Amino acid sequence: MTQHSFNAQQEDVLKELINVSFGLSASLIGDMLDNHARLHIPEISSIVIEELNDKIIEVLEEKYDFYLTKQRFLGSFNGEVLFVFNTYSARAFSNLLLQQEVMDEGDIKASILELTNIITSACIGKFCEIIDGETIFKVPSIEKREIARMETYDKIEGYENVIVIKTALDIEKENILGHMFILLNNQMLEQLKRTIDKL
Repeated sequence: MTQHSFNAQQEDVLKELINVSFGLSASLIGDMLDNHARLHIPEISSIVIEELNDKIIEVLEEKYDFYLTKQRFLGSFNGEVLFVFNTYSARAFSNLLLQQEVMDEGDIKASILELTNIITSACIGKFCEIIDGETIFKVPSIEKREIARMETYDKIEGYENVIVIKTALDIEKENILGHMFILLNNQMLEQLKRTIDKL
Protein backbone atom coordinates (compact mmCIF):
# COMPACT_ATOMS: atom_id res chain seq x y z
CA MET A 1 0.00 0.00 0.00
CA THR A 2 1.73 3.16 -1.16
CA GLN A 3 1.31 6.34 0.83
CA HIS A 4 0.96 9.15 -1.68
CA SER A 5 1.43 12.08 0.64
CA PHE A 6 2.45 15.59 -0.37
CA ASN A 7 5.88 17.00 0.32
CA ALA A 8 6.14 20.24 2.35
CA GLN A 9 6.31 22.44 -0.75
CA GLN A 10 3.32 20.77 -2.40
CA GLU A 11 1.37 21.10 0.83
CA ASP A 12 2.07 24.86 0.95
CA VAL A 13 0.82 25.33 -2.61
CA LEU A 14 -2.21 23.18 -1.90
CA LYS A 15 -2.99 25.18 1.24
CA GLU A 16 -2.70 28.41 -0.76
CA LEU A 17 -5.10 27.13 -3.44
CA ILE A 18 -7.60 25.97 -0.85
CA ASN A 19 -7.30 29.28 0.99
CA VAL A 20 -8.18 31.18 -2.17
CA SER A 21 -11.20 28.97 -2.81
CA PHE A 22 -12.25 29.23 0.85
CA GLY A 23 -12.07 33.03 0.60
CA LEU A 24 -14.48 32.89 -2.32
CA SER A 25 -16.73 30.41 -0.49
CA ALA A 26 -16.81 32.57 2.65
CA SER A 27 -17.98 35.62 0.74
CA LEU A 28 -20.73 33.59 -0.99
CA ILE A 29 -21.81 32.09 2.35
CA GLY A 30 -21.74 35.57 3.92
CA ASP A 31 -24.02 36.89 1.17
CA MET A 32 -26.35 33.94 1.60
CA LEU A 33 -26.61 34.55 5.37
CA ASP A 34 -26.48 38.33 5.06
CA ASN A 35 -23.69 38.16 7.61
CA HIS A 36 -19.92 38.21 7.76
CA ALA A 37 -18.49 34.73 7.32
CA ARG A 38 -14.89 33.62 7.58
CA LEU A 39 -13.36 30.26 6.78
CA HIS A 40 -10.22 29.62 8.80
CA ILE A 41 -6.92 28.64 7.24
CA PRO A 42 -7.39 24.92 6.79
CA GLU A 43 -5.38 22.12 8.28
CA ILE A 44 -4.45 19.73 5.48
CA SER A 45 -3.23 16.17 5.58
CA SER A 46 -3.45 13.14 3.35
CA ILE A 47 -4.29 9.55 4.17
CA VAL A 48 -4.94 6.31 2.33
CA ILE A 49 -8.58 5.39 1.78
CA GLU A 50 -8.41 2.50 4.26
CA GLU A 51 -7.93 5.04 7.06
CA LEU A 52 -11.01 7.12 6.16
CA ASN A 53 -13.44 5.72 8.75
CA ASP A 54 -10.91 6.03 11.56
CA LYS A 55 -10.17 9.58 10.50
CA ILE A 56 -13.87 10.50 10.52
CA ILE A 57 -14.19 9.11 14.05
CA GLU A 58 -11.07 11.02 15.11
CA VAL A 59 -12.21 14.42 13.78
CA LEU A 60 -15.68 14.23 15.31
CA GLU A 61 -15.52 15.34 18.90
CA GLU A 62 -18.81 13.73 19.86
CA LYS A 63 -19.39 10.03 19.81
CA TYR A 64 -22.97 9.76 18.55
CA ASP A 65 -24.16 10.67 15.09
CA PHE A 66 -23.09 13.00 12.33
CA TYR A 67 -24.07 14.28 8.90
CA LEU A 68 -22.20 13.06 5.86
CA THR A 69 -22.55 14.64 2.41
CA LYS A 70 -21.16 13.12 -0.78
CA GLN A 71 -20.69 14.67 -4.19
CA ARG A 72 -19.01 13.12 -7.22
CA PHE A 73 -17.22 15.26 -9.78
CA LEU A 74 -16.39 13.88 -13.22
CA GLY A 75 -14.31 14.99 -16.17
CA SER A 76 -10.63 15.66 -16.72
CA PHE A 77 -10.44 16.04 -12.95
CA ASN A 78 -12.58 13.47 -11.15
CA GLY A 79 -13.16 12.13 -7.70
CA GLU A 80 -15.56 12.63 -4.84
CA VAL A 81 -15.95 15.12 -2.00
CA LEU A 82 -17.28 14.13 1.41
CA PHE A 83 -18.15 16.54 4.20
CA VAL A 84 -18.66 15.59 7.82
CA PHE A 85 -20.42 17.76 10.42
CA ASN A 86 -21.27 16.90 13.99
CA THR A 87 -24.87 17.52 15.06
CA TYR A 88 -24.02 20.77 16.85
CA SER A 89 -22.36 22.35 13.79
CA ALA A 90 -25.13 21.18 11.46
CA ARG A 91 -27.85 22.66 13.68
CA ALA A 92 -25.92 25.89 14.29
CA PHE A 93 -25.51 26.52 10.57
CA SER A 94 -29.16 25.71 9.85
CA ASN A 95 -30.25 28.13 12.59
CA LEU A 96 -28.24 30.91 11.00
CA LEU A 97 -29.49 30.16 7.51
CA LEU A 98 -33.16 29.62 8.30
CA GLN A 99 -33.37 32.03 11.26
CA GLN A 100 -35.62 29.65 13.16
CA GLU A 101 -35.16 27.65 16.32
CA VAL A 102 -37.40 24.70 15.49
CA MET A 103 -36.17 22.68 12.53
CA ASP A 104 -36.79 19.20 11.25
CA GLU A 105 -34.21 16.83 9.75
CA GLY A 106 -35.15 17.95 6.24
CA ASP A 107 -34.32 21.59 7.06
CA ILE A 108 -30.96 20.67 8.53
CA LYS A 109 -30.01 18.42 5.62
CA ALA A 110 -31.04 21.02 3.01
CA SER A 111 -29.01 23.74 4.80
CA ILE A 112 -25.89 21.58 5.04
CA LEU A 113 -26.17 20.58 1.37
CA GLU A 114 -26.33 24.23 0.39
CA LEU A 115 -23.23 25.00 2.45
CA THR A 116 -21.16 22.08 1.15
CA ASN A 117 -22.24 22.74 -2.42
CA ILE A 118 -20.70 26.23 -2.29
CA ILE A 119 -17.41 25.03 -0.79
CA THR A 120 -17.11 22.01 -3.10
CA SER A 121 -17.73 24.06 -6.25
CA ALA A 122 -15.17 26.69 -5.27
CA CYS A 123 -12.53 24.20 -4.19
CA ILE A 124 -12.80 21.68 -7.02
CA GLY A 125 -13.26 24.56 -9.47
CA LYS A 126 -9.90 25.92 -8.31
CA PHE A 127 -8.20 22.55 -8.82
CA CYS A 128 -9.71 22.29 -12.31
CA GLU A 129 -8.44 25.74 -13.12
CA ILE A 130 -4.85 24.83 -12.24
CA ILE A 131 -4.84 21.53 -14.13
CA ASP A 132 -6.58 23.32 -17.00
CA GLY A 133 -9.35 20.76 -16.93
CA GLU A 134 -13.10 20.62 -16.77
CA THR A 135 -15.41 18.80 -14.47
CA ILE A 136 -19.13 18.34 -13.92
CA PHE A 137 -20.74 17.85 -10.54
CA LYS A 138 -23.24 15.10 -9.82
CA VAL A 139 -26.21 15.77 -7.53
CA PRO A 140 -24.98 15.66 -3.92
CA SER A 141 -26.49 13.39 -1.27
CA ILE A 142 -26.66 13.65 2.51
CA GLU A 143 -27.34 11.18 5.28
CA LYS A 144 -27.15 11.01 9.03
CA ARG A 145 -24.84 8.28 10.30
CA GLU A 146 -24.07 6.79 13.68
CA ILE A 147 -20.48 6.46 14.80
CA ALA A 148 -21.33 3.20 16.59
CA ARG A 149 -22.41 1.68 13.26
CA MET A 150 -19.46 2.84 11.11
CA GLU A 151 -18.58 -0.69 10.08
CA THR A 152 -22.05 -1.36 8.68
CA TYR A 153 -22.10 1.41 6.05
CA ASP A 154 -21.14 0.80 2.43
CA LYS A 155 -17.44 1.08 1.74
CA ILE A 156 -16.44 3.71 -0.80
CA GLU A 157 -14.88 2.11 -3.88
CA GLY A 158 -12.63 3.39 -6.63
CA TYR A 159 -10.21 5.63 -4.73
CA GLU A 160 -6.88 5.11 -3.03
CA ASN A 161 -6.22 8.55 -1.55
CA VAL A 162 -7.91 11.11 0.64
CA ILE A 163 -6.96 14.77 1.09
CA VAL A 164 -8.26 15.72 4.54
CA ILE A 165 -9.17 19.38 5.05
CA LYS A 166 -10.32 20.60 8.45
CA THR A 167 -11.74 24.10 8.66
CA ALA A 168 -13.94 26.24 10.88
CA LEU A 169 -16.56 28.63 9.60
CA ASP A 170 -16.89 31.70 11.81
CA ILE A 171 -20.24 33.42 11.71
CA GLU A 172 -21.49 35.57 14.58
CA LYS A 173 -19.17 33.84 17.03
CA GLU A 174 -20.53 30.46 15.95
CA ASN A 175 -17.66 28.08 15.40
CA ILE A 176 -19.02 25.68 12.80
CA LEU A 177 -16.54 22.88 12.23
CA GLY A 178 -16.54 21.14 8.88
CA HIS A 179 -14.28 18.36 7.69
CA MET A 180 -13.82 18.00 3.96
CA PHE A 181 -12.43 14.84 2.40
CA ILE A 182 -11.39 14.87 -1.26
CA LEU A 183 -11.21 11.32 -2.60
CA LEU A 184 -8.92 10.73 -5.57
CA ASN A 185 -7.48 7.71 -7.33
CA ASN A 186 -3.71 7.37 -7.75
CA GLN A 187 -3.75 8.76 -11.28
CA MET A 188 -5.64 11.93 -10.28
CA LEU A 189 -3.43 12.50 -7.26
CA GLU A 190 -0.26 12.17 -9.34
CA GLN A 191 -1.69 14.58 -11.93
CA LEU A 192 -2.49 17.09 -9.19
CA LYS A 193 0.98 16.77 -7.68
CA ARG A 194 2.67 17.22 -11.07
CA THR A 195 0.63 20.37 -11.69
CA ILE A 196 1.41 21.72 -8.22
CA ASP A 197 5.14 21.11 -8.87
CA LYS A 198 4.90 23.21 -12.04
CA LEU A 199 3.33 26.04 -10.07
